[in-house]
Amino acid sequence: MNKLLKYSFLFAVILVSCKKEDRSEAVEVQRALKEKELVFNSLSKAWNFSSQQLTPESEVIVQSWNEWRLFINELNQKPKSTINAFKLKTKNLVKKADVLPSTIPNRLNKPKIKARLSALITKLKALDMFLNIDRIPEKRVIELVNDLNLEVNAFNGQIEEIVRRSKIQMEEGEVEMIKRAGGKKVDTLANPQPQTPQKEEIKSFEEIK
Repeated sequence: MNKLLKYSFLFAVILVSCKKEDRSEAVEVQRALKEKELVFNSLSKAWNFSSQQLTPESEVIVQSWNEWRLFINELNQKPKSTINAFKLKTKNLVKKADVLPSTIPNRLNKPKIKARLSALITKLKALDMFLNIDRIPEKRVIELVNDLNLEVNAFNGQIEEIVRRSKIQMEEGEVEMIKRAGGKKVDTLANPQPQTPQKEEIKSFEEIK
C-alpha cells in the first residue's frame, strides 16, 4: 500500500512537471511567433526602395545589364505573407547579387563600381544571416534594410559619375600635341626662350690684307 501511494505520488509529480513544461513551451512558442510578427510588420514598412532617377544614357546602360536589372526587379517586389517570405526573398537576392561582379559591362568595369557592389553584397549577406536565427534582432535587420537602400542609390550615383566623366573631351588638338611630346602633355602657352644672337666676329687688319 505504501509503495502504491509512493508511486502514485511520483506519477502525480511527474504529470504536474510535464504540464508545466508544456505550458512553458507553449508560452515560448507564442512569444516567438509574436516577435516574428513584429519583425515582419517592421520589415514591411522599411522595405521600400526608392532608386534615384538616372539620366537617359545611364538608364540605357543599366537596362542593358541584364543581371543588375533582374536584381533590382527582385529587390522591388515586397513579400506580403510571413517572415519566411522575407527569408526566401533575401536568399534569392544574395544569389542574384553574387553574379553581379562577374557580369559588369565594360563601360562600368571600374574599381569604384566593384567596391560599391562588394559593400552591397556584404549588407545583403548580413541581412540573410540575421533573418535566419531564432531570435531575429529587429533593430539590426531594419538598419540593414535602410543601409541596403543607401547602397543601391550610391551605386546608381557611381554609374552617373562614370557616364559624366566619359563625356569630358580633351581640348581640340590636345591629343596630337601629347603624341608629338612622346606621351607627355605640353603647355602651349609657354613662351619659347629667346635665342641669344651671336656677335659677328671682326676680322683683324692683317686678315683684311
